[in-house]
Amino acid sequence: MSAWAWLLTLCGALLGATSARANPVDAFGLGARATALGSAYSAVADDTAAAYYNPAGLARSTDLRVDLGYQLARPVLNVSGQPQDLMDSRGLIFGVLLPGRLLGLRFAFGVTLFLPDQQATRIRVLSFDRPRLQLFENRPQRMFFAANLAIHIYRGLYLGGGLTFMSRSKGVVYLRGRVALSDPEQSALESSVDVNLLAIRYPQVGLLFEATKDLSFSLVYRHKFLLELEQGFNIRGDIGDEGQEPLVKGARFEQVAYSVDLFQPWQIVAGAAARFSSVLVSFDLTYSRWSEQPPPAARITLNVDIGRFNDLVKLVPSRPYPDPGFFDTLMPAVGVEWRALSNALSGRLALDLRGGYRFEPSPVPEQDGESSFGDSDRHIVSLGLGVELSRLGQVLKKPLAIDVFGAFTHLPLRRFKKLDPRSLVGDFTVGGQVWQVGGQMRWRF
Repeated sequence: MSAWAWLLTLCGALLGATSARANPVDAFGLGARATALGSAYSAVADDTAAAYYNPAGLARSTDLRVDLGYQLARPVLNVSGQPQDLMDSRGLIFGVLLPGRLLGLRFAFGVTLFLPDQQATRIRVLSFDRPRLQLFENRPQRMFFAANLAIHIYRGLYLGGGLTFMSRSKGVVYLRGRVALSDPEQSALESSVDVNLLAIRYPQVGLLFEATKDLSFSLVYRHKFLLELEQGFNIRGDIGDEGQEPLVKGARFEQVAYSVDLFQPWQIVAGAAARFSSVLVSFDLTYSRWSEQPPPAARITLNVDIGRFNDLVKLVPSRPYPDPGFFDTLMPAVGVEWRALSNALSGRLALDLRGGYRFEPSPVPEQDGESSFGDSDRHIVSLGLGVELSRLGQVLKKPLAIDVFGAFTHLPLRRFKKLDPRSLVGDFTVGGQVWQVGGQMRWRF
């Protein structure tokens, strides 16, 4: 490929819009037990999944905990009846919870990791008007790592908080040499790349109150997240054919594209959980501030210096894209867990059956203008099974839990109509399903 062809290709990619989404844990849940309960887990959490659902729950545990699992989500979605090439969200779940005492107060430190087994982060560039599945393109393809500290303040009151970590990129491609005028294939350019990964941290904090041993309430705040991408290239060299006096000496072309990706709105979660004999019922209500979604498009800065020909070059400024106009949403979730067996096999076996439902209204408004962000409401039904094994020997003196789950998400067909009959995109529809499975082992020491 010639230098100019390569340059035009790169320009085309950077001038497109990147879509903005949240993280895979936000989309599909974390851990087998929590996901089986429909992610209605903020008032239930006492394992390493509390790092996402409610960090205050870490301090409920007095045992060292190690959790290890794997989960997979497979979107089967279509736009106007055409299947979309969406990647699975799959990866390893790992968490450690370390309890202790500080100044007479019980505390706990926990770290939790979801590590995709395909890539740590995915960025896909699409044009602004092309129909795309707004919450499924890049959202599932991101590593999640959180570290939290929780403390038991007084009686049934717990407080916890911490940070979730990510990194943003800043990079420039440098080209130096000569650009052939009559035959670009004869250009001689040397390239180098300078890329930096800059750490991003965003906080979460939670409260948990055990009113009685069978009734709990929770309140959680998760801060918003924005992945900033700053990419560009810098070309310097002479313009002219080999063996001839350069037409332009020391020509310069610089471009910087700034865009945002993987947007996650700030959230407030209120929850409650109650146990009725062998049945646990949990409920969460999540408010998500989607109206702060920034325009998912690149801002381009161009600089050109071609000597005496500068007056012949008219650069078109980067176009202003409209605010996407997303809606804030309220997401209810409910979960039920039934201890079907409690002392089977002489007290060695306990069995839990779980189920949950979650409704996620779409934040995407009608797409009757230039943009084409496709999305639909999501109805998520989940089922799960938990087995707890006790008295396994001197090494595992405390119960070992083995959990599995499956979930099904239905996106009812939604039709988007364009007001302008001359629209190149035209009306389109979005619908489909998402299938999830996973398993996890939870050790206590």
